Amino acid sequence: MRRLRAWFSRLGELFAKQRREQELAAEIESHLHLHIEDNLRAGMSPAQARREAIMKLGGFEQTKEAYRDRGGLPMLETFLEDLRFAARMLRKNAGITAIVVLTLALGVGANTAVFGLVNGLLLQRLPVPAAEQIAALVIQSGDSSLGALGFSYPQFVEFREQTTPICEVFGSATAWRLNFTAEGHSDTLTIGGVSTNYFSALGVKPALGRLVLSGEGEHPGEPAILVLSYTFWQRRFGGDPQVIGKQVRVGVKPATIVGVMEKEFRGQFTVFEMDAYAPLSTVFDQSSASNFWNSRDIHLMLVLGRLKPGVTLAQAQSRFEVISRRLAAQYPVTDKDLSVRVMDERLSRPIPYANNAFIVFSGLFLILGVFVLLLACTNIANILMARASVRQREMAIRAALGGARSRLLRQMLTETLLTALLGGIAGVTLGAGLSHLASSTHLSNIPVRLGFGFDWRVFVYALAAVLFTAVSAGLSPALRATRADVNTVLHQGGHADAGGKARHKVRGDLMAAQVAGSLMLLIVAGLFVRSLSAVEHMDIGFDPNQLLNVRLDPSVNNFSETQAKEFYRSLETKIRAVPGVQSASLASAVPIEYTLGRQSVYVEGRPVPPGQKAPDMLFNCVDAPYFDTLRIRVLLGRAFTNADGETSPRVAIVNETMARHFWPREDPIGKRFSLTSDAGPFVEIVGVARDGKYRVLAEDPQPYFYVPLTQHYTSQRTLQIRSSMPPQSLAPIVQHEIQALDANDPIEEIQTMKESLGGTLGYFIFRVGASLASAMGLLGLLLAVVGVYGVVSYAATQRTQELGIRMALGASPRQILALLLKQGVRLVAAGLLFGLAGAWALTRAMSSMLVGVSPSDPLTYMSVAALLSFITLLACWIPARRAMRVDPMVALRYE
Repeated sequence: MRRLRAWFSRLGELFAKQRREQELAAEIESHLHLHIEDNLRAGMSPAQARREAIMKLGGFEQTKEAYRDRGGLPMLETFLEDLRFAARMLRKNAGITAIVVLTLALGVGANTAVFGLVNGLLLQRLPVPAAEQIAALVIQSGDSSLGALGFSYPQFVEFREQTTPICEVFGSATAWRLNFTAEGHSDTLTIGGVSTNYFSALGVKPALGRLVLSGEGEHPGEPAILVLSYTFWQRRFGGDPQVIGKQVRVGVKPATIVGVMEKEFRGQFTVFEMDAYAPLSTVFDQSSASNFWNSRDIHLMLVLGRLKPGVTLAQAQSRFEVISRRLAAQYPVTDKDLSVRVMDERLSRPIPYANNAFIVFSGLFLILGVFVLLLACTNIANILMARASVRQREMAIRAALGGARSRLLRQMLTETLLTALLGGIAGVTLGAGLSHLASSTHLSNIPVRLGFGFDWRVFVYALAAVLFTAVSAGLSPALRATRADVNTVLHQGGHADAGGKARHKVRGDLMAAQVAGSLMLLIVAGLFVRSLSAVEHMDIGFDPNQLLNVRLDPSVNNFSETQAKEFYRSLETKIRAVPGVQSASLASAVPIEYTLGRQSVYVEGRPVPPGQKAPDMLFNCVDAPYFDTLRIRVLLGRAFTNADGETSPRVAIVNETMARHFWPREDPIGKRFSLTSDAGPFVEIVGVARDGKYRVLAEDPQPYFYVPLTQHYTSQRTLQIRSSMPPQSLAPIVQHEIQALDANDPIEEIQTMKESLGGTLGYFIFRVGASLASAMGLLGLLLAVVGVYGVVSYAATQRTQELGIRMALGASPRQILALLLKQGVRLVAAGLLFGLAGAWALTRAMSSMLVGVSPSDPLTYMSVAALLSFITLLACWIPARRAMRVDPMVALRYE
């Protein structure tokens, strides 16, 4: 405590330094006058009296310095002096300071934006109490054809009941887009169906009203209730507190708004922001989704668990494995190959599926961000080295006057640190702007949330980047500037660069490293861009151009099956009569969306072995004109016709993969399969359609089949219209025709097929990857060009006298140009060589992220290398050409 009090006392005295110095100076002056008067009385002249008095007070001066050291904090005082001097030097060299700050801002800004995104997606915990106890329960299947799976509702209930001692299991159904009508206005909202204990297990509170109560909403037929998200409440109702108790319509049901979520909670899915939450009974009723409640084959539940205090992930994993084995023995047909993996909730993002590809994706872009920062560091190091060579004479004079090398080194590092802090502030501001720009991203079909704000992790990361830059870029120039021999520098008068060869070699190595790093970034960007191009131009099995999708559900207005069929029949007739419409058709689902159905298939003559389950296949219910509207070729047999009605024999059209899978080297036309059991009833195959993309663009070919809408009724359908005019121009006409048939407007969503393909299952992730990689690549290219230009330009400037002598002795401008270019070409070539090797190693981890292009794509490597070579050689040529035009007489008088 005594030491602490003494430290604070000295810190206080530091701020009273000026007053203390004045008092000390006055005391010394009074002592000096007394000694001068004594010397004058002794007969000395005034000059001699003053000289003797000052010599006599020399010991007191030493005492004064000791007093100063004891009275303050020497290290802090020295640092503040260095900081003030550094600020003056930076202001004096404003141009160089601005370049360094801008360079660092680009490096730190790119890293801050990427890390902020990764932090929000993977590192931040859910904004709930004791979030570290939340674990993801990921169901895995030994059948790889099933892809990602959630829990079926019966499985969810069984695990919830059997794990109560160690974990509270809760979950939600995958997001649904439902029609929402309130105050006479209809639109579509993204809704999550939640279990009865969802909110209580998370520990969240309402901002208004109440949430789902215990035991509420897990039985079909219960009154429908709705909890709005805070954002949707503000956007749709303007934050009206009277919204509680308001009667609205969700899908086909009247519902009551009972609460509004707190502002901080935006759902468990990280990327997707829900508009509202409702009990499972509100989303699934007994009539339309009875299979959800009873079937173990419908995997729609995404499940989390709150571990009890003291329970570890490993302990929970053991418990879930025991239950998984018990259920596999009890339900061998459906649960035989299923197991549950218990993991940290953050590792399961963006949604709790057994898939960590997003972690690899995030890691890759963090690495790319580090590359950008390293390029910025090499640029700054080159600038500081050039600046340090200019300041050698200053450092030599300081050393000659008694300045210790450690003191000089500390002064130069303080300047670098101050510059880095300015660049870091600018970089964090730039990163915040980029993050805000990302947060404005919104897809027409799913609300995507990419802006997460900055927390302490982002600022610590940015600070670490700044300190890394200050040390890595500033230490070497500072050491070299303070290492030069004082006699040599003073003898040369500062006209020569002491240790010039070594210094030029280091700058050349840094230039080659910049070229290599830039090449790696550009190759990664090129691969992502090529992958995006391949996806956008791939054959997806249908023509998405000039198509308008209108999702409808007349059952929201209590239409019966007969009324809905008549509505769709009249609507198709009216739309086909609209000028510019080439064709129109109806389907229960749209490719590359969430609404595709999955059905077990029982092939005639091939009974499913006991203890096994029938294979699941994706399917779609379509009408007769569907294949013409989407331009899907029927390769064998025929398409559906109007004769395939309710009373006609059941028929189906399969795709090529399904035909090959079940009937290899056979004609599939006339073959039959059932959708219910080995005993039938059976549907007959009447055609084979070409393969396409059904769930996601990056999927491998998979079995798929179509059945007629006339034989498989569904209320919710999508009207697809092909037109000769821009499809979005048809939207007002279509809306008018629909309202003429049904004034209550059953439209759930209207968008072009191109907009639909731009969603999260389509081009979105590829465009995000290409955009981020391209931004990183362009930043790397910019930094590399600036670095190459700076090195060659500085080298030409340093060799001005040499060039003057060469020209005076008869060297031609072309020879001078070749001389200067030779060094640049050699360094660029070395950078390209190392960059190609580094890119080949880096892109090995990208194979799972690329579609339609190899990580070793020779076209990308060759084109990027050629582009970078041209630009960097141009950056070498410009200063070299300027140097060859120097007048020899001017060059000889240089410096």
